[in-house]
Amino acid sequence: MLEERESLDFDIVFIGAGPANLTAAIHLQKLVNKSKDLEAAPEIVVIDKGKNAGAHLLSGAIIDPVVLEEYFPGYVEKGCPIQTEVTRDSVCFLTEKRKYALPYLPEPFRNNGCFLVSLSRFGSWLAGMAEAEGVAVLDSTAAVEPVIDNNRLKGIITDGKGYDKEGNAGEAAEPGIEINAKTFVLGEGARGSMFRQLDRTFALSPNEEDQRYETGVKEVWQIPPGRLDAGATLHTFGYPLPSSLYGGGWLYAMSETEISLGFVTSADPGQPVVDPHYNLQLFKEHPSIRHLLAEGKLLEYGAKSITSGGYDAMPRPAGPGFLLTGETAGLVNMQRLKGIHLAMHSGILAAETLYSCLLKDDFSEASLLTYRNKLERSAIHEEMRQSRNYRQAFDQGLFKGLMRAGLSLKVPRLAPTGNTEIKEDGTLRPGSKQYRNWSKKKDSFRPDNILFFSKEANLYASGTVHEENQPCHLLIEPDSIADICTEKCTREYGNPCRHFCPAGVYAIDHNADPILRLSPSNCLHCKTCEIADPYGIITWTPPEGGGGPGYTIS
Repeated sequence: MLEERESLDFDIVFIGAGPANLTAAIHLQKLVNKSKDLEAAPEIVVIDKGKNAGAHLLSGAIIDPVVLEEYFPGYVEKGCPIQTEVTRDSVCFLTEKRKYALPYLPEPFRNNGCFLVSLSRFGSWLAGMAEAEGVAVLDSTAAVEPVIDNNRLKGIITDGKGYDKEGNAGEAAEPGIEINAKTFVLGEGARGSMFRQLDRTFALSPNEEDQRYETGVKEVWQIPPGRLDAGATLHTFGYPLPSSLYGGGWLYAMSETEISLGFVTSADPGQPVVDPHYNLQLFKEHPSIRHLLAEGKLLEYGAKSITSGGYDAMPRPAGPGFLLTGETAGLVNMQRLKGIHLAMHSGILAAETLYSCLLKDDFSEASLLTYRNKLERSAIHEEMRQSRNYRQAFDQGLFKGLMRAGLSLKVPRLAPTGNTEIKEDGTLRPGSKQYRNWSKKKDSFRPDNILFFSKEANLYASGTVHEENQPCHLLIEPDSIADICTEKCTREYGNPCRHFCPAGVYAIDHNADPILRLSPSNCLHCKTCEIADPYGIITWTPPEGGGGPGYTIS
């Protein structure tokens, strides 16, 4: 007998409590509160799978305050958790032992007037602002399945609670709720599960350019005073990556004693053996980083995927019954290494679109598509268009990428001289020289859990908690495990799931049946597994709402 599912009706439902959707909800509610033309106040709700607003938000983060200044006047006095203004920018090329600072910073790399923030704290602050305006913010609520009716997104099904690993209902089990609305706004960040399902149904992604992703792995440290001035920022390229692989490091002084540092690595199914967590540990091994962390203390760890395809990979931002905001809409400028201001601006435009729909009581696809027109006439469009080829420029390696991206025109000494070609085998596959060198070095890596951490020790610092006995949210067909993991993946890639997951969710034991063992309760919700899996057999789905990382300062 099927369990009866509760149904709730709203006017506008925001899926995801990130900067884009929270900004949208705040602005929309403000417009509604001031309106004299609406007959009845619409019901607006924000849902998020985290245990509280901000729990799943992770970034560097440098924020351009352009949207704050225009739409949140007095934001500092209202408690916006800005930690410091950027006071100094540096970009360096690293070799294993040395660093070389760029003598001149191109304009996109400068952060004049920008601020350093904890994105989790910033999200929590925005959620409080939304609730103060009258918006309901429901945490621990994951959107898991769309309800399509008459070729339109009519509703969503939320996560069920209280079911065991076999799907059996416990005494306090609650089936997921069906939430219906006139329009849904998807702001799930990179590679959202609801977006992925709608993309399959409505073909939102362009054919010309596949979306790209990177994996960012981050640690927050407390260090002795006197080593860095508050507001100093450093971005690096080069070590520990080979020139064939895109990525780089960052270090931000949030205060004199608190720093955010991390490493971004391309999440590429063509080179899935890459280990983002290991790259961060190697980054900390560099002398220029190591001495800053000496006698310091790890405070928090986290990981997330980053949307990096740029302008040509942006999906259609509106469809029948829904809008896309922020990173779900592809709005990350990899040239500037920023996306928060773009996300917030998209939220403003989404709110204005929805307010117009409310006034006309018209939520047709044609009416919602005015959002796309607003985006195309905005500063968002111009910024994304100007940086459209930046990430793609590095497809043939670091040095050619620097030249193709135009940096060599402004930094002559950065450009290689002569006919520079990448001679090495650029793939990390069993049998290649690069793979042998990489494997040898990684096998010798010994975390001390003081400066260099194992995945298990780092995971503890992420605050990640899941209900242990819930159904596995990482979907892999048993036949795929038998056919691919046992032979093909072992032979072609050496079972890279052991490496690309920054939380140690995947383990391989060739003496067991099946050989793949999962620890889904470790999951950081970064979705790297679904992105980097070379065979496309892993599907990430939201676990029971409220589970996952518990970021507080990241």
